[in-house]
This record gives sequence, structure tokens and C-alpha cells, in this order.
Amino acid sequence: MNKTQWLFKGLLVLLLLVATGAAYAGRQAPVPTAGVEDCFDRMSAEFDNKALIRFMPDNVTAWYARWYIMENARHSIDTTYFIVEPDIFGKSMLGMLLKKAREGIEIRLMVDARGTKGLTRKFFGQDILQELAKFKNVTVRVYNPVSSKLMAAFDDIRKITASNHDKLLLVDGEYLITGGRNISMNYFVDPRDVPTVYRDTDVVIRSKLVSKQALEAFESEFKAGSNYAIGGDMFGNIDDMHRHLDIAYQAMRRYMLGGSMFELRDPKKFSSETQSLVGAVNAELKLYPHLIGYSNFRLFQGEHAWPVRLLDKHSRTGFKNEITFNLISLMDSAKSEIVIQNPYVVLTPEAEAALQRASNRGVKIIIQTNSPMSSDSLLTQAMFLGDWREILRKMPTAEIYAYKLQNKLHSKVFVFDRAVAVIGTYNMDYVSEQINSEEVAVVKSKPFATQVANRIAEDMRNSHQYQIEAQADGSIKTLFGPESHSDPKVLDRLKLLMKLNWLRPLI
Repeated sequence: MNKTQWLFKGLLVLLLLVATGAAYAGRQAPVPTAGVEDCFDRMSAEFDNKALIRFMPDNVTAWYARWYIMENARHSIDTTYFIVEPDIFGKSMLGMLLKKAREGIEIRLMVDARGTKGLTRKFFGQDILQELAKFKNVTVRVYNPVSSKLMAAFDDIRKITASNHDKLLLVDGEYLITGGRNISMNYFVDPRDVPTVYRDTDVVIRSKLVSKQALEAFESEFKAGSNYAIGGDMFGNIDDMHRHLDIAYQAMRRYMLGGSMFELRDPKKFSSETQSLVGAVNAELKLYPHLIGYSNFRLFQGEHAWPVRLLDKHSRTGFKNEITFNLISLMDSAKSEIVIQNPYVVLTPEAEAALQRASNRGVKIIIQTNSPMSSDSLLTQAMFLGDWREILRKMPTAEIYAYKLQNKLHSKVFVFDRAVAVIGTYNMDYVSEQINSEEVAVVKSKPFATQVANRIAEDMRNSHQYQIEAQADGSIKTLFGPESHSDPKVLDRLKLLMKLNWLRPLI
């Protein structure tokens, strides 16, 4: 290759680097639009102008909605969750899928290798999933097991930790449920029955276009090369689990409808193991008296149709990210208010810069998150413990509210100018922005966004407001913070974890 060719190729590389830098700069500070509604209209993903959508902040209602659309499935069920626990909720949902598999419904199920450890371990944990995988019309896959990415540790350790954080339930290419909830009692039990369950948010959407977008998001992860399919053991299933799933399904349905317990007509005809299974399921359901009432449930109760679109983001093993840039664009388009309700707040430089720009414009910023006493992630809280004062110092228009109830906040919601609402799986941290797969529903509607903001305001009344005061010498005085209300032992652990700040990009 002669010097002229080297020079030409060098110029091409330089131009590419300049172009890439300009594109990144554009991502850091998008040109402000006329407002958040205009920003919604400019997003590249299509939207359904008349998508029927229901806001679901209530745990029991969110469970009913999932049960209802699965029960009424006629053609297909595609679903993926980060966590599926083998409790009565996980087993009864899988029991519902087993019932639908027998009816000939096409079913695809994917769970994450890190989130759903109890059901994905080979030889010891896969028997339940194998019951579904026996059917030709069912495919069950596990997302990104560690064993498939060990070599990636030498390239990028985040490819090993990358999880499928999506929570999608798609039925018949028309009904979609998404949001923060996994499949476990922690997400669906009324807090009056168990005070420590999660406070979360979902939406149910009826729209063929939005469901199509969700299906594309599902398939992009479902068909990833690093996944593996659940199949039978070499000599058949070690344990036959269909009875476990059938009993869980029947017991859940009977209890939700009227509170009655599942009973064997002639117990003597059944093994002691089966009798024990029935007893255990009934004992678990008795703990949740506010779960009763499904007979009165209606999927939609006068909800309106609004413009809705679904945005998708691949995990570190992929390349697509429609969420981060569009959230930043909405922050840069906000004129009066940004409301963020999120369990894990570890601001990345890009998110912090966007909020800083909004504060500089006089936009009110409300962040509602967990406190040390409500969080299920001490490492995340440790990072936030070191950050919250600086957030308030740098952003004079910001307010921070920390949840103080026994139940933990898990809701991932954004509201911009009470005109655009975003509900999904996306956390305000590095993991969601850079590592895990995520998806969100974006709704353009002042009534809907106001409804969502009002629900967050209710949660704020059950929160502590963190406050500081700037001193003349430039120092910061804490007026009220985590140390004002938290267990000193918990704070001591958090202060030790704060020394692991180098782990921030993995949190």
C-alpha cells in the first residue's frame, strides 16, 4: 500500500471519528423541541394513535390482568420475565401455560439465567419448565447463561452479567402487559396481607401495532445465539411435575373466584405426595385474603385510547437502544416538570447532564426512590447515599423523596410535563442504560400522564423528603437525609459499601 493510499484511509478514519463524536455529542445535548408532545411525535418508532391502555399500580389488579389475557388466549402466548419464582404465583402461571399448551396454543416462554435461578439449574431445577417443553407447540428458552459467555470476560465482563430484564406478556398479537413486575408473590400480593411486598407499576395495552413492536423486542432476545432451549433429560424428566402445575392452576383459579380451597374429591385415591401438594398450596393461598375477587374483574373499565408506542433496548450482547436517547430527548424537551419514580437511582453522566440542563432551564425535577429502609439493593443505595446531596446542590429545582413504608418501591415511571408518561422496566442506573435489555411503553396523553403523576404524589406522601442547605463557605449542611430516619446498622453497612464506588458501572 503506497503513502497516498495510507493518507486516504487515514482521512477516512478521521472523518468517521469526527462523525461519531458529533453523533455522540448530539446524544448528549439534543436540540430542544417545541415540547414533550412534539418530542413524542418525532420518535422514530411508530405509534398507535388509538391504543387502549390501562394504568395498573395495584398488585392484585396486575395479577388479574395477566390471568385474564392468558385465560382468554386463542392463538399464541409469548412471554419473558427476569424472575419467575416457584411459588404459588409462578407455578399457577406455568400451570395456566400448561393448560393452554394442551389446548394447542402456540407458546414461547423465556426466563433469565440470573433472575430465575431456581427454575433454570440443570438436573435440579428444570423439571417444571420441562413439563411445558414436552409439547411441540411450546418453546422454552433461558437467556444468556454464564457458561455461554465465559470467553467474553476477556473482552467485556458486562456481556457476562447482561440480563434479559424485559417483562412482557403478549397474547394473540393484540394484548400486551409490561411494566416493573416479575412473577412472584412479592409483586402481586396486597400489602394489607404482606406489608413487605413491592409497590410497582404496569400497563395493559390493546393494540396490534404496539403488540407487534413488543413481539419484535421479544424475538430479538428470544432468538439470541447465547440462549439455550429447555429440553428433556437424557433419560426423560427426573421428576414429573405436571401435577404440581395442575394443582397450582386449579387452586389459584378457585381461590381468586370465591375464596374456596381446592379439594380432592376422594383423597384416598391419591398418593400422600399429591395430598401434601394440595395442602401446601391451600396453606399458601390462605395467607392472601385480598386476592379474592377475580369474578368481578374487567380488563378495561372505561379507559380511553391514546397514542402509544413501545421502545426497546437490547442487552450488552446486542446493539439496539431506542430508550436512553429518547428519555434524554424528553428531559431536554420538558418545559415545567420531570417526575421520576425509580427504585435504583445511580445517575450515569448522560442522565445527570440532561437533568442538570433541565434544572438550569428552571424545570422542576422530582425524584422518588427507595430509602435505606425500603431498598432491596444495598449496593445501589450505597451509591445513592454518596450522590443525593450533590444532586440537590447541582440542581436547585430538584426534590428527592425516599420511600418510608415497609413495602419496597419497584416502580419504573417517568412523567414529563404531565403530557407524556413512560412506564416499563428501565431503571435510572448504569445497568439499564448500558448492560441489560429493557423496554418501555410511552404514552402521549395529558389525562393519562396526570393520572400517573397523581399516583406518584400519593407515594410521595409516604416518603421522606431529603433536604440540604448550602453554607456560605460552599459546604453542604444536611437538613434531613438517610441518617435522619434509617437504622444506624444499615447506614454503617452502606458506608462500607460506598468504598466500592469503582463498581458503579456494573450497578
